[in-house]
Amino acid sequence: MKRFIKAAFLSALLVTVFGCASGTYNAPLAPPKEADLILARYKELPGQKVMVMAVDPNGQWAFGYDHSRETLAEAAEKAAVKCDQGRTDYQVLTKASLFAINDEIVYYNRK
Repeated sequence: MKRFIKAAFLSALLVTVFGCASGTYNAPLAPPKEADLILARYKELPGQKVMVMAVDPNGQWAFGYDHSRETLAEAAEKAAVKCDQGRTDYQVLTKASLFAINDEIVYYNRK
């Protein structure tokens, strides 16, 4: 139950940070294979950590992660800012979604 509450809180935080971005999809789009290396590096990070990702149907994608903050909410906010910068740099129109909390991937659990 604690994980669900954390995921819900972090999702609400990301919605607040990003608001209504263009492009909404019912199911999360799978990240490209290149994201596997980034996920492996993320999993090695110490402390509490959060990763967010945005994946477009055309193959463009962006991510952001942060770790070792006092709270997961703080890490989520920093990760969202990093992902938003990547979305701008790579012209990713899909809104960012929570991808992982600590070592648990939650991206595919959303409805």
